[in-house]
Amino acid sequence: MVKTAKKDILVKKIDLKPIQTEPVEEAKVEFVEEKPKHKLAWLKWVGLTFLVLLILFGSLAGFGYTFYKGITPQIKDAAGAGNELVTSVQAQDLVKAKEASAKLKAKVGEIQNKYQQLAFLRVIPILGTYVSDGQHGLSAAASGVNAIDKLILAVEPYSDLLGFKTDSKNLIEVKSIEDRIVFMVNTLGKISPQLESISSDVTRARDELDKIDPKRYPETFMGKAVRGKIVGLQDSARSFGNLVGQAKPLIDLLPALLGDPDQKTYMLLFQNNGELRPTGGFLTAYAHLRVSKGRITPLNSFNIYDLDARFVKNIPPPNPIVKYLNEKRWNLRNMNMSPDFKVSMDTFTKYIRDINGLPQTDGIIALDTEVPVKLLEVLGTIGVGGWGNFSAKEDPRCKCPQVVYFLEDIITKPVPGIRPDRKAVLGPLMHSILANAMGSPKHMWPKFLNIALDAINQKHLMFYFFEEKNQKAAESFNAAGRIGDYDYDYLHLNDSNFGGAKSDLFIKRDIEQEITTNGDKVTKKVTITYNNPEKGSNCNLEAGQLCLNGVYRDYVRLYVPKGSKLTRVVGSEVKETTFEDLGKTVFDAFFTMRPESSSKLVFEYELPALNLKPYRMLIQKQPGVPSIKQTITLDGKPTNIDLITDKELVLE
Repeated sequence: MVKTAKKDILVKKIDLKPIQTEPVEEAKVEFVEEKPKHKLAWLKWVGLTFLVLLILFGSLAGFGYTFYKGITPQIKDAAGAGNELVTSVQAQDLVKAKEASAKLKAKVGEIQNKYQQLAFLRVIPILGTYVSDGQHGLSAAASGVNAIDKLILAVEPYSDLLGFKTDSKNLIEVKSIEDRIVFMVNTLGKISPQLESISSDVTRARDELDKIDPKRYPETFMGKAVRGKIVGLQDSARSFGNLVGQAKPLIDLLPALLGDPDQKTYMLLFQNNGELRPTGGFLTAYAHLRVSKGRITPLNSFNIYDLDARFVKNIPPPNPIVKYLNEKRWNLRNMNMSPDFKVSMDTFTKYIRDINGLPQTDGIIALDTEVPVKLLEVLGTIGVGGWGNFSAKEDPRCKCPQVVYFLEDIITKPVPGIRPDRKAVLGPLMHSILANAMGSPKHMWPKFLNIALDAINQKHLMFYFFEEKNQKAAESFNAAGRIGDYDYDYLHLNDSNFGGAKSDLFIKRDIEQEITTNGDKVTKKVTITYNNPEKGSNCNLEAGQLCLNGVYRDYVRLYVPKGSKLTRVVGSEVKETTFEDLGKTVFDAFFTMRPESSSKLVFEYELPALNLKPYRMLIQKQPGVPSIKQTITLDGKPTNIDLITDKELVLE
């Protein structure tokens, strides 16, 4: 019974095995058969996609190569026409400039038409963006060429005054530069509508270029700058647009400024930049001149001490004048204490209005020694009745132009007794220069115009007007010596020579800016090096000699973005102070320096929170100062410039 039972159980166990395994084996077979079907379908889809993409990109590459080969000749021709245009303008040849401009315009049109073949690519992600950039660049080029065409036509009537060769038969022959200025005054109104159209073209070109994002492009490609060139083109378009925008209000007002229809009277104010002051130099002498329909008539000339003798008010002076000049009364000759020329002249004119006998004036024209020097370089030696001969040749006694030494000898050298008229040489000198310039041959006229424009650009010649619209015109042309508003990094160095003879005739300045960025934190180290390599003068009053190069006594102000925090100053002989002025934070210092020596001032500070990506900076030059070498190092990458005018930089 027991054996039988065990056997039955065993049989049952054996019988159960195949029942459990057979269905499992069938399921396994079915699963293995389905898996490769899905894999093959996926691989086929991927392969087909790659095949389509390969064909597409191959087609695009072939099309791109064919397109490139086809458009290359037009691009080379356009570049050649552009170079011809630049060369013609530099050679002052309007005939060739017009031909080159017409050729350039035609070639740009051809390239635009051919470029339309790429229009279908704009729908392709990424690639389409670069195709659109090309269209923006070509549209900007077309607008720029239109502006050039119109500009050539606008200046053609004045080509002889500007020194341009032209084939126009509509020019009016004139015998003197004065007659040409009169003609210009009478016809400038016709230019304004043309400038409106030119300005529109330039604005369109600027807007098209601004649609291109330089960050999409590499800094260099095959060893050639790419991103920098795009940024440079954009900045050039903005600069040209600003120039046209500034020129229009000035040209609109120029007839009125030159006495048409009503005559104007201006005070001519001479700033001696051998003795540097905030607006360009010590106020040495003044004169008056009348302008009527472009004709200029000098009226009189006086020294500044004559004006101070007639100024009876006792005005307390600013602290630096008390501290470094030891003067308790604010004289008119020291009222250009603000680096902003308009602010200084607001103060100066406020008090001269109370002086009896002065003519009513419409404004002030300030100039320093650089203006007569440059004019005499063109005119040669001229005679001034009662004073002698003046020239721009180097005088070995000072290694400076003879006119500068002669003026200093007349004005500064100690003489026995009182000689109240000794600074009145300015009027006769400028009258002689003006008379010689007006009677000069035709080929010299453009040189005088360039001297005037350079003097304005470099702040050796500045203007101040009582009438608001005239003042705004001067400011728009950067001819008013203003300290500008700016939302990014800013720097203005302002030196005041308080009792240091005429040492600025010999001193050279160099500036190094070391900028370190760490996230949003920006720290700066500004090092100013002053070098006076020349021997000192005998400045003993009893010796009666001309004291030009003495111990330099310099009150220094550094204007930086408002909110900057000073951390250290090295080289100052007094405790530095920090204050606010003209919308800027100011750090000041003072030092003395003997001839044949050098000194350094170092300012270390932290900038406030500013949007400095990209890093933008405006450096404003002090009036009256010659070129200053500057090295700006941003995170180890240096940039070198010669600062001869205000300069805006974009650093990367």
